[in-house]
Amino acid sequence: MLTVALIVGISPFATDMYIPALPAIARDLGATTAQVQLSLTAFLVAFAVGQIVIGPVSDGTGRRRILLGGTALFALASLACAVAPDAATLVVARVAQGLGGAAGSVAARAMVGDSTTGVVRSRLFATLAAINAVGPVVAPLVGGAVLSVSTWRATFVVLALLGAGLTAAAARLLPETLLSPEPGAGSLPASLRRMGRLLAMPRFRWYLVTGCAATIGFFSYIATSSFVFQEQYGFGEGLYTLVFASNASCMIVSTLVFRRLVGRFSEDGLFTVGLATCTVGSALVLAGALTGIGPALIWPALALVTAGWGWVIPGSITLTQALGHRSPGTAAALAGGLQFGLGGAATPLAGALGGTATVMGALMLGFIAVGLTVQVVASSRSRSDGGHSGRS
Repeated sequence: MLTVALIVGISPFATDMYIPALPAIARDLGATTAQVQLSLTAFLVAFAVGQIVIGPVSDGTGRRRILLGGTALFALASLACAVAPDAATLVVARVAQGLGGAAGSVAARAMVGDSTTGVVRSRLFATLAAINAVGPVVAPLVGGAVLSVSTWRATFVVLALLGAGLTAAAARLLPETLLSPEPGAGSLPASLRRMGRLLAMPRFRWYLVTGCAATIGFFSYIATSSFVFQEQYGFGEGLYTLVFASNASCMIVSTLVFRRLVGRFSEDGLFTVGLATCTVGSALVLAGALTGIGPALIWPALALVTAGWGWVIPGSITLTQALGHRSPGTAAALAGGLQFGLGGAATPLAGALGGTATVMGALMLGFIAVGLTVQVVASSRSRSDGGHSGRS
């Protein structure tokens, strides 16, 4: 379980670890803020597209080979990032890194879907989310420590070593979990049919819309907060790392609470509460920016957002996997791929609009509130129609 969790979490780690270094990368490579943020976008979009393509294939061909190939590619691409001479090369290497991370992540989550059902499955996915939530805490701390003794390039060397270690651990510890794939199930037509069956479910579609809208809002924080705190409010790299890590710590605690509540309350209700919490926190971020209160309000408001996100992530995963339990790789691909893809594609938006605290807060509030509205409306319709209750 720990190996699976680390493989799923290596890609978020690759996102968060180098965030404190974004301004330094821009200076070193002679790039603009938007160009450096494009390296984040490239990774996230590749991570998304990779899941959408690879997840359905894994439902027909198996998980183990895809997982091992993905972690190995991640390690090699990380080395390429470390030696990138310019922003364009960094972006290309980040694409390869995202594809490798996608293969490992979607295959690992499908392994859990292959092996578990019901509340056990929900709690295991919540456990994965809790372990993965450690990444946003540890990653910027590791990144900050590396930056204190070396350059941003060393952060990618660390990621390469992690990728190599996970490849070795997976080869030794993880068996194939898809024991009886259907003949021809790995073909493109078969993969498209599985996608079509899932997308034909109205509730599955609404969960995708909700998750995608909320993820765009949350990624506005991920992509912009380093510039807001360091350039607008004058925080150093070390203090910003503390901001990011303390906020992410709230996500760890809230995810553990979610795990305890699963089975007592519906995942659908917990998911809604998480979205509502994120919406309130985002409104406070915007208020802090507009009133001039600044970090004194924005910092705790972001902590509230990340606490809510600790319920949104496992809620989204467990709900979509429950509906897609017959094709867990395809369900993981659609949910994870579309959310990360749209979230990643929108990351340059905040930078293009100025990268200020006001822009960050407005984008967070706008998109997360849309996600909450869709979730509330869809849940009401589902209850009135006697539809899926959020448990399976």
